[in-house]
Amino acid sequence: MMQYQNFVHASKDHQLVVMNELFEPCQGLIRLTVDDDGFMPRARELDNYKEFIELVRSTLIQVCLEVEMEASSSSSSTGNRRKLLEDVVNAHPRLGETKKQLSTHSMLEQKNLQSSQDSPEIQKKLLELNHEYEKVYPGLRFVVFVNGRTRLEIIRIMESRITSGNDWFKEVRTAMQELCNIAQDRYRKNSSRL
Repeated sequence: MMQYQNFVHASKDHQLVVMNELFEPCQGLIRLTVDDDGFMPRARELDNYKEFIELVRSTLIQVCLEVEMEASSSSSSTGNRRKLLEDVVNAHPRLGETKKQLSTHSMLEQKNLQSSQDSPEIQKKLLELNHEYEKVYPGLRFVVFVNGRTRLEIIRIMESRITSGNDWFKEVRTAMQELCNIAQDRYRKNSSRL
């Protein structure tokens, strides 16, 4: 196991390997965190990966809030950062994707959603909800910490988020919370590999 302090002082290549273990591989995430001049100095002040994931969480939420505040100005940097936020959210696969489109981590996390015992109606409903969600929140995929939930439970959560009335930015913040919850779970389950 690589100690956290070794990680924050390691080469960028090694940091990317660790980031890909905690999060889905994503250039947008790297640009908003590891590549940002102010991020790694703050990360070096932390003691462990759990705190690091929380720094990622707060950084992503802060960027989202800044982009939302700047959205009315239509500056190109706002558009670029919005695209990076979309990239972070969309690094996660759609729920119920075929196994060949899932990372190893996502395949394990979604194993309850891959049940052959589900009726075709349930499988169809999940696919329809993915499509409906993406119409309500253009440029985003639905992200949730599956955490052992069944397809029926996930369907209820998807329906709730589709009809919640959240604006785009609130939904991005929700997705960022979920993906960092996933990262914390991955750390708990795979800490010996980091």
